[in-house]
Amino acid sequence: MRRWKPQNDLGLWIAVVLLIAALVAMSFVLMQFAPVLTQPPELWPVDLRLYAYLVILTILLAVVGSMAYRLIGRLTLAYEIDRNGLYIHWLGNRTIIPIDQIASIDSGVDASQPPRQLFGRLDRIGYYRGVATTADGKSIRLFATRPLDECLLIHTTAGSYAISPDNVDKFVQEISERQRLGSTTSLTEKIEVGRFFQKEFWYDAVIRRAILIALALNLLVFGLVAWRYPHLDALVAMRFDAAGQIVELRPRHQVLFLPLASLALGLLNVALGLAIFRREPIGARFLQWASAIVQILFGIAVGLIIWL
Repeated sequence: MRRWKPQNDLGLWIAVVLLIAALVAMSFVLMQFAPVLTQPPELWPVDLRLYAYLVILTILLAVVGSMAYRLIGRLTLAYEIDRNGLYIHWLGNRTIIPIDQIASIDSGVDASQPPRQLFGRLDRIGYYRGVATTADGKSIRLFATRPLDECLLIHTTAGSYAISPDNVDKFVQEISERQRLGSTTSLTEKIEVGRFFQKEFWYDAVIRRAILIALALNLLVFGLVAWRYPHLDALVAMRFDAAGQIVELRPRHQVLFLPLASLALGLLNVALGLAIFRREPIGARFLQWASAIVQILFGIAVGLIIWL
């Protein structure tokens, strides 16, 4: 089996620069939290300014995760050829293209519709991925470091793939030689999804929407607490009896533990969803929507406390 690296491209360095910039910015924001967290909770200066840093930190975490994902994808992207098939590797996943099912190989095509990206059009960062649509309505799966019009196109009876091996002529020659030899094992054209990054989980539309809603609700609750916190008394009502009468007063900083607890439950549900998605995708989706409902319930509890 022979392994081919993808062509070098500016996208790799764009991902590196953006990742470093996001990490530097995130370090600066974390430094703003350091003096706060070193104090006892009752002395934390919780206000809208601190909340703004929290929102910025959340955005930067998303950027760092996205850039790291793309950078690792680019660094692990590779193509392998043996007598039976062409294999595309990335992020622990593997696309299998049987040699005897490759109908033709072309060079370059224009796309009328670019691939849809998780965070907008980021196709220049790291590498090109997703599914693009050509002017004649044909779908092409991208596993390349070059634009579609500079890619090598592998057409099979079931689909088309855009790749960018570092030595195109030798790569095509290698495939031709393997086809002349004939395959010794029958393969099925498919994508084998790796277990580590759980691509199917993160790209499930229902799960992604539920996670984003839960996160937005959690940030909203944090925002309400930050807005009201400077105006709360030192002791606030945290427990009530069946008649709605106050049973217990507690220090106001304990209000902060409610959105933190709901965030922890949300993260736990994400972890559980990742663990069971392959066996129980419906259960994994239910867990993420349960997280959104939990955020609403905790938000109601926080609202009752900070406005009494």
